Amino acid sequence: MTAVWHGVSVSAVFYYFPYLLFILYLTWKDRRYAWIIFGVAAGSFLLFFQRQTMERDIQIAEKRETELSSGEIRKLSKTKSGKRAVTLKNDHLEGEILLYDSGKTDLFVGDKIRFEGDLRVWEEASNPGQFSSRSYYFSKGIYYYSYSDQIEVLGHREIKFSRMLEQARCFCEMQIQRQYQGEVRNFVRGMVLGDKTGLSDEIKDDFRESGLIHLLAVSGLHISLVGQKMYRLMQKIGGGFLLSSVVGLLLAWFYCLLTGMSVSSMRAVVMFAVYCLAQVLGECYDMLSSAGLAGIFLLSLHPFYICDTGFILSFTAVAVIGCFQILKPVFRGGLKKILDSILFCAAIQLGMLPMILYLQYETPLCSGLANFAAVPMASVAFFAAVVVLWLPYTPLHWGIGQIFECVLWIAKQQYGMLTIGAVPEIWVFFFYGVFILLIMKNDKIRFGIRICLIYVGIYAVISIPILKKHTVTFLDVGQGDCMIARTNAGLIMYDGGSSSEDQVGRYRILPYMKYCGYSKVKVAVVSHLDLDHYSGIVELLKMGRIEYLGIPEAAKDKTALKLRRMAKKAKTQVFTLSKGQRMEGAGISLEVLHPQKGTVLEKNAASLVMQGKLLGFRVLLTGDVEKEGEEELLEQELQSVEILKVAHHGSKNSTSEIFLNRTKPEISVISCGKGNLYGHPHSETLKRLKESGSYIYRTDRDGALIFQEKERQSLK
Repeated sequence: MTAVWHGVSVSAVFYYFPYLLFILYLTWKDRRYAWIIFGVAAGSFLLFFQRQTMERDIQIAEKRETELSSGEIRKLSKTKSGKRAVTLKNDHLEGEILLYDSGKTDLFVGDKIRFEGDLRVWEEASNPGQFSSRSYYFSKGIYYYSYSDQIEVLGHREIKFSRMLEQARCFCEMQIQRQYQGEVRNFVRGMVLGDKTGLSDEIKDDFRESGLIHLLAVSGLHISLVGQKMYRLMQKIGGGFLLSSVVGLLLAWFYCLLTGMSVSSMRAVVMFAVYCLAQVLGECYDMLSSAGLAGIFLLSLHPFYICDTGFILSFTAVAVIGCFQILKPVFRGGLKKILDSILFCAAIQLGMLPMILYLQYETPLCSGLANFAAVPMASVAFFAAVVVLWLPYTPLHWGIGQIFECVLWIAKQQYGMLTIGAVPEIWVFFFYGVFILLIMKNDKIRFGIRICLIYVGIYAVISIPILKKHTVTFLDVGQGDCMIARTNAGLIMYDGGSSSEDQVGRYRILPYMKYCGYSKVKVAVVSHLDLDHYSGIVELLKMGRIEYLGIPEAAKDKTALKLRRMAKKAKTQVFTLSKGQRMEGAGISLEVLHPQKGTVLEKNAASLVMQGKLLGFRVLLTGDVEKEGEEELLEQELQSVEILKVAHHGSKNSTSEIFLNRTKPEISVISCGKGNLYGHPHSETLKRLKESGSYIYRTDRDGALIFQEKERQSLK
């Protein structure tokens, strides 16, 4: 196990110094800005201290791993696959442990257990755009994970409040199970309890692509509805400011604990506490100040929250709302509420745009329309569902279910997705800087200058995909293969599958596509019909994200028929490839060397082998070709290549010495999974590659391998 710090820290340090110079300039003008310097310095110190503590903690775990395979249960939950997730706290470790098991042993919060299993540290994402388990779990204070079914209960410590929370949650789940049906039931469970395990990937995609994903997480909206409604109710029945505040705050805090204490819900509780305190003391409530206090409080508790996407988006949203309340125009007349709502949704969408693009690489263009229609209905339905949760099924539940059905329908509509791709951090600062200049009430900034700034902002957005460099990338898909070339014609894919990673298309290939600024693959080619070469392509087909699909002419089995049916349903055009055919386009010129039309070779030996130029590189893509297939290849006009995709994940039955003497690869890429069952790459193959003078890259060690078009000269 090794401690690897988040890659964003490098760029964060780079931008820290100009930001510090800017703050020093402001402080020179007005000494009150010195508080910002103090806050930044204190935060940096806390983050540095937390990092050092984390690294020492991991070093302790490396030395005393067997001794640390125990702990007290803090939380029990279920994963989407049905496994049980047990959160443990070990007395000798600062970070918590997440233990996955099948659920055969009866466990309860407070149990002290011992398990047999290796303690592992969460790894950083190995592909651009991929979800980072390390950042996510570190932000929650969970540094380690393990898998085990060998669990021994050593004792139990009764935690009455935790048991009460668990019973309350079980009661709520049972009531929701009785009161609602189908998709609505899972939606209500996600919105009320924060449990999204029952929701299908398709529904989650619908909410993400409509800009309504915040409805599926217990956030500030939910806490505000619960706490403030109780506060107002207490006041209506005669409760004073103090009593109403205490009751409302206690209910909000209990609901936050019940639903898992997400960062956004904790932020909302702290801000609600400040609001209640202001009411009791008779002072004015300032949203931005209370949000700042909440941020300081949360980061003081756990500095790694700064790596949590929920933390960033939650506080960005509050900042945008706070600025909107200060700057919003005053409307009059009967349409005042409607105009206020429309302007509010538009302001939120515009204000969140830079951060959404930075974190997710895309945004729905008309998400404001979806929020304008869905959020009021969802808020009413949520509050009603919470109020009647304790009742048996009544016609009222049917009516609430119909409202939730409408929200689901709104989420399923298309709102025009804008996929930009990865943007640099400086672009986010630049966008907000331009935005601040535009809204400043300063007569010195002329109207013409404001118009120019608007055009600069538009150009900045448009230029992102235009200025991106063309690349050839071999993704880390575990035990499998996937090559993606970003060309002027679009994305060209050669293979895309894995036998070790579940849903590799959704969680590894698609995020990289979005990172590149594309929502679809122009051409996907399958070398042969083994699962580790096409499973991700099947997922992309189901999502309608492939325009053209190329398969071997020799593939005529059930799998090939299945692919054709999927492609037809997705309106993807299918073409077949065999020896002598070519793929030509902007930056691509590849010839199929193997197999011959009508070949009788089996799957691996009959892999599609393509040779030619890709973004200026001389490449040879070999699939899983070995033995008989490689012997046929040696009869072809093999050329020397700059990049060789080593056949069959580095198997000893491929990439012979004669083959290497003919191709003379400068760089050899081996795509394989960590600790795979097949022992790939085999030592014999590695030895032959080293003796040939080829430089070896491996996805299991190096992660995604990216070759930029401009770098091809250095290869020579």
